[in-house]
This record gives sequence, structure tokens and C-alpha cells, in this order.
Amino acid sequence: MLIGLDIGTTNVKAVAFSDTAEVVANAERANRILSPQPGWSEQDPETVFQNVLEVLSETTRQTTQSRPASKLRGIVFSAAMHGLVAVDKEGQPLTNFLLWSDLRADELAKDLRQSGDGLEIYRKTGVPIHAMSPLCKLIWLRKNQPEIFQKAHKFLGIKEFVWQKLTGKFQSDLSVTSATGLLNIWKNDWDETALALAGIAAEQLPELVSPSLASQLSESWKLSESSLVGAPLIIGASDGALANLGSGATEPGQVAVTIGTSAAIRMVTHEPVLDEKMRTFCYRLDENRCIVGGASNNGTNVLEWLRTSVFQSPLDAEHFANQAIDAPPASDGLFFLPYLYGERAPLYDASARGGFHGLAARHMQAHFVRATMEGVLFNLKIIAEALEVRQPIRTLHAGGGFSKNKLWVQMLADIFQRPVLLNENDADASVLGAVKFARKVLNLEQTVENQRGRVVEPNVANAEIYKSAFQRFKILLPKE
Repeated sequence: MLIGLDIGTTNVKAVAFSDTAEVVANAERANRILSPQPGWSEQDPETVFQNVLEVLSETTRQTTQSRPASKLRGIVFSAAMHGLVAVDKEGQPLTNFLLWSDLRADELAKDLRQSGDGLEIYRKTGVPIHAMSPLCKLIWLRKNQPEIFQKAHKFLGIKEFVWQKLTGKFQSDLSVTSATGLLNIWKNDWDETALALAGIAAEQLPELVSPSLASQLSESWKLSESSLVGAPLIIGASDGALANLGSGATEPGQVAVTIGTSAAIRMVTHEPVLDEKMRTFCYRLDENRCIVGGASNNGTNVLEWLRTSVFQSPLDAEHFANQAIDAPPASDGLFFLPYLYGERAPLYDASARGGFHGLAARHMQAHFVRATMEGVLFNLKIIAEALEVRQPIRTLHAGGGFSKNKLWVQMLADIFQRPVLLNENDADASVLGAVKFARKVLNLEQTVENQRGRVVEPNVANAEIYKSAFQRFKILLPKE
């Protein structure tokens, strides 16, 4: 048995897989997001850590009860990117955990992005300059909270914080680290220019290690967490990189499309690929592979906004979205710019705002629903165009909550004019990818294969309509 642990923004989840790839146990805990000031987005790192302990304990307890003879072969970690917490020498937090969605560094990020330094940093690190970047968070912390900045022994992400608590070691995997804006992706080492800009030394960061690194539970935990003793802890990679493994999008031309609260489109490459307009990121999956793509702040959250804030609909999210079937492709000329929560890719503008365009008296609720879903996909297609400058897209691999909605998946195929592959395994793509990764690290037979489900082909007539509508959508975009 292997346990995949995903430390996400909204929740922490653990899933136990049998040696035959069957999900035998799972547990989940919600992470509370704090907003002490407008634009700030934080979490209590100790609460997140407690959630980790609880889901691991619950998952192992379920497994012991249902399969008492099963052996725990290891626990592999997946985690969200772009967070930052300052800690002292004992690993105790000096700040709350600053999430990827924290915008306190927005103004300095804009200044850096427009400077020559911003493009130079991007060319070395592959991380577009944006308030989400730990690099920008560090600069903000140095300028606005100098006492905490000077007192900090280390600056960590949430996985590194949890890892240190469990193993006693300050270590960071190459994959998550490559999303900080501090790692030179060409050298797989800290970038001196970025460190100087942040005002820190490499010694203030965790030790860089391979995503394949395996460690053990520290002595201090062995009495209270006895069920985990002896099982290797594999540090793993980022949730985005592992989602590609989980969805089966592992070769150039195979693109993973994920739409949950936020949205992302990612492709695996065998060398760094950059975009001179800084529209895409390039992170490390491991020492020999990269993940190239873009992440949007706006996914199912904008549809939820429409459901609850605009229409105050009594329908649940699934039935609300299904109303879109009553509107035609391109929503009778109604367009939606989905930038309700600012934007990362492709705009990288935290102050970007959304809205409906082309509104007429003929537009009903179904049109608004469909236009919102189309707007999210049009935005992802802009990111895809940047990817295709270097590598044509052949197939799309759908994941996240939206992949359960047949109409939204069909829209994806129609707008991108590409077939969409669905995975029959219901496990979260990041967790599934983490377990596949762990089996390779531990030299176990690869039984966690992608159970290929249906293939959704584009509708030719709809694709033609969307081809024209997409050009109109791009005209409506905020101008730089």
C-alpha cells in the first residue's frame, strides 16, 4: 500500500492505494484561509500541519481496519506552490503562511515586471514576475517587516514546513522549489541574481534535493505516529507537475487541462521552454523534465460566483452548470472576461477585472452560464497559443472538477479543436501522479496506470463557431 498526501490550498487529502491500484482509504480536511487585510491571503501553518497528521492517521486507521495484512510501503508528498513562511531555528513559524493568492506584493511585482531585471529573472528561473512569486513576497517582507525578515532562520513553502516537522530536516524538492522564482532552472541551483534581489543568502533556504528523495519519520514522532514508523517518506513534487503524471500527459504535445477553483494548462518538456512575453511558466518536474504552461486564478470559482452572487440560484453547482445546454455555442454573442480574481496567466495582472460584453435583452440565464464556462476556456486557449509557439498540441487530458461535466468537456474539445482524453480513475490527478511517481522511486511494479476512459472528439460545426468567437474574445482583452 502507498499513501499519496496532497497539501493543497483549500484542503489536505490523503489517499491509500493498494498494490493493484485500488483506492482503499482516503481522508480530507479543509484548510481555513485568512484575510487580515484586503488582498492578503494566509493560513496558519500549524493548523495545516495538524490537518496533515489527521488525514494520515485516519487513512492508516481505515486501511488497518479493512486490510489488516497490508503493508505501508511509503508516503509520497504533493503540494501547492508559491507559498512562503518564515521560521526560526527550531522550525517554528514567525509568520502565517502566505498563499499563492496573496497580493500584498502586487505593486512591487508590477514595477519589477516592467524593468529589465524582471525579464532577466524570468529567463533564468522560468517564473513570471507576479505577486504570487515567493521572490516578490520576500522583497515585500524585507521592505515592510524588516524585524521578522532579519529574525528568520529559513524561508519555506508549506511542504517544506511539514517535511521539517516530520523529518527534522530543512529540505526542498527541485520541483516545488522551481516555482519560487529563486531557482535557476538551467543549473538546477539557486540563482544568485534572484537571491540578491530578495536580499537573502542560500543558507536561509532549505537544502535542495531530488523529488525522489526518501527519508524517515524523526524520532520525536515515532511514539505518537507509530503506524507510520518504518515507511519511507518520499518528498515528491508539486501538485501541478504530479497532475500531469496522474492524467497521463507526460510527453510533448500531450497537454493536461485542469479546472478546479482555479485553472491550469501544462505540458511536459525535456528542456526549459520560455516565452519572451512572460505568458507561461517553466518549472521542474524532476532533474530531466520540465512542466511548461500557465495557471489562471479563474476557474469554477467564477461559475460559483455567478450561481450564488448574481442569480442566487437554489440549484446545486452541477445542475446550475447544466443549464448551459439551453444556450447555443458562443452564447448568442454574449462574452465573459473571467478575471474576477485578478489574473496570473496570460495577463499577470492582479488588478485585472472581468465582465460580460455584448449583453442584449435576448440573453437568458442559460446564456450567462454558458458564456462564463466559455470565457474560462477561451482564457486557457490564449495560454495554449503561447505553448504552441514551440510545440504543437496533439491531445488534451482533462482533470479537476470540470471534467465531470460532459458539456464543459465538449466545449473544451470544440474550442481547442483537439480530442479530449478522460481518465476513468476517479482519484485526484495530483495524488494519482504522486503514487505513480513513488512506485517508480521504490522500484515497484507500475500498476497505477491511467485507466483510459472515453475520448471526446470536437464537433466540427461548433468548432467553426468558436474559431470566430475566440478572435472576438481576444479583441475584448485588457490592453497592456
